[in-house]
Amino acid sequence: MQYLEYKLEMGPGGMHAPYWIDDGGYWGNSANHTMIGATRDNQEFKIPDTVTKLTAAELETRQLAIHAATPMQNAEHDESGGITLSVMTEAEVRTAIQNWVTQHS
Repeated sequence: MQYLEYKLEMGPGGMHAPYWIDDGGYWGNSANHTMIGATRDNQEFKIPDTVTKLTAAELETRQLAIHAATPMQNAEHDESGGITLSVMTEAEVRTAIQNWVTQHS
């Protein structure tokens, strides 16, 4: 798999992930309007040269930098159906990224 930082495209139905993203929409960066997606290694189409390809380590570094500026949050459901938000620790961010990479390997 390849991990890609990309921007949405405008199409007839509105904004959507580019056709070369197999699974996308993760970890948006409001500073530059990018998000993360994954695509298979041996696709039959060209990914534009302007798209940033990330290793797992680079993806983790990206997310830690974003987390430092805009902390990622955990959502926990309580017995009454309410949701409590808490800021993720750096270790939780690393674990979330590593789990996602494992699922997309």
